[in-house]
Amino acid sequence: MRLSILSSLHPLMRDIVTFALQDTCHTLSVEVTATSVRLSLTTPEGESEYNEIPLAHPCITCSMREGILPAIIEQAELGCERLLLALPAAIDALSVVPTMADIIDAEMLPIHPSAVAHCVDINTACDDLLSHTPLRDKGLAVIDEDERCTGEILMVSLGYADVLIALGEDPAGSDLVEHLRPLDTLRINSLEELTANLLFDHPHDTDDAIGRVHPVTTQAWGGPTDHGVWTLDLHSERPFHPERLAQWAQELSAANICARGCFWLPSRPRHICTWEANGPSASVGQAGIWTEDPFTHLVLTGNASSQQQEAIAAVFQRILMTDEEMAHALDWVGVADGLDEWFPADE
Repeated sequence: MRLSILSSLHPLMRDIVTFALQDTCHTLSVEVTATSVRLSLTTPEGESEYNEIPLAHPCITCSMREGILPAIIEQAELGCERLLLALPAAIDALSVVPTMADIIDAEMLPIHPSAVAHCVDINTACDDLLSHTPLRDKGLAVIDEDERCTGEILMVSLGYADVLIALGEDPAGSDLVEHLRPLDTLRINSLEELTANLLFDHPHDTDDAIGRVHPVTTQAWGGPTDHGVWTLDLHSERPFHPERLAQWAQELSAANICARGCFWLPSRPRHICTWEANGPSASVGQAGIWTEDPFTHLVLTGNASSQQQEAIAAVFQRILMTDEEMAHALDWVGVADGLDEWFPADE
């Protein structure tokens, strides 16, 4: 059985796509509540089934995978040839697909993961991506404790998907989405272009998809600039100076931009430090250990003024350690850098 996965930030986008494909494949739509996973199966003949599964444990995505996979396996065993898995709104495919694909491969299940699609609303893309809008403010929070924002979900979804279904008319939103779409993925701009073959005839490669969104391997893809959208690609082999980072980090994020990437610190030279921003709100974290020479790479996209671009580029250079400071970089090893609150898991 071929399995295609559909993600979306907004429920309407998901429903539009599943409706457009309803005559061509089985569809398993998923909803998550605070206590259960709800599965709704529809067939091309119009038949439907409904099942509700209690959450197995507090991790929503883990419980969702555990609830979904038996239903997918059952459809494969019943002879279903093509199944579209429609994830809940605001659940990105990265949270579900790689682990599910590993299980399918390890257990040699008769299921073949096909293209991952994401449907994006072009008309709301600028607001969703370029400001820090909590999901709860849009009525999209999966649970009460959901602290994620719209841009966080949309950035990773645009990068992970093999097929991008871009619906809407806003020209700036269209250009912004194009800047965030990897070059090796496909974009369609209308439901007339959407076919079942487009989703089911192309296998999904989880390694390639993860590489497109990982902070170390993500790229600046660029795109049209007719409506004021730009991408700024900042790269250096040098680390950020810990004290200047603490002082100037806020200046690296600004209204009307989104950013992603990685950096390193002389005080934590083994750790991959991550950077993500939507509007003026930025977050840092860790993504494992460097296996090659570390570097600093931030990709910023937005429609802020050219003066703001220049200011951000200048701040980036200001935070980097100078050549003179690099000569004494080893002095930072083992020294408290004042950033423990930013990296609480660092040991």
